[in-house]
Amino acid sequence: MKDTSSPTNDRTNIGVHTGRWLWAHRYALVLASVIALMLGAWIAQSAEPPGVWLAGALVVAAALWWARGYVRLSRQRRALELVDLSEVDLMPGTEFEEHVAGLMRVHGYTAVTVVGGADDGGADVVGRSPDGHPVVVQCKRWAVPVPPNEVRAFIGVLHSGYEGYEGLFVSSNGFTEAAAQEGSPHMVLVDREGLRRWMAGIEAPEPPRGRSR
Repeated sequence: MKDTSSPTNDRTNIGVHTGRWLWAHRYALVLASVIALMLGAWIAQSAEPPGVWLAGALVVAAALWWARGYVRLSRQRRALELVDLSEVDLMPGTEFEEHVAGLMRVHGYTAVTVVGGADDGGADVVGRSPDGHPVVVQCKRWAVPVPPNEVRAFIGVLHSGYEGYEGLFVSSNGFTEAAAQEGSPHMVLVDREGLRRWMAGIEAPEPPRGRSR
């Protein structure tokens, strides 16, 4: 795709996006400012400087760590919102795995790690669902729907190297009818429409516990 944007337009878009981000998170920023001012006043008026300074430093460090993670996730969420399915269709497999991992992180999944590769054992991404349950993900960025044999192979993964994990199978072009019927009792299937809704922030898949294997 030809890039028709200009540096001026890019700077304008960055300014617009930054302004929107600041407005969307205005309450969190105000709260952080108030907390910082209260901590500063408390430390300045304390009669026990050494211990108070240490406690204050720990609190500030924890707040900064939280803010750093919050800002990082906010930026990642915004970047993901700018991607549409036409761009997904151009991604190589490894980039699609990273894309799915990013979606997981900004929608409450934790400990998300991309493990795909030559020796991935049939898993592309692992992590924990918002309720803390371990999840293993298979990603297919294909131009055609996933057939039943791929679903069966992933069921085998759930029975072998990833026992106790819930399965999430994400396909950029969906599944054949036979594959959907075979996979739905064993895992959550995210087809093209489900991926679009996930990317738009409308609905994030969360594997329910207790699926039959």
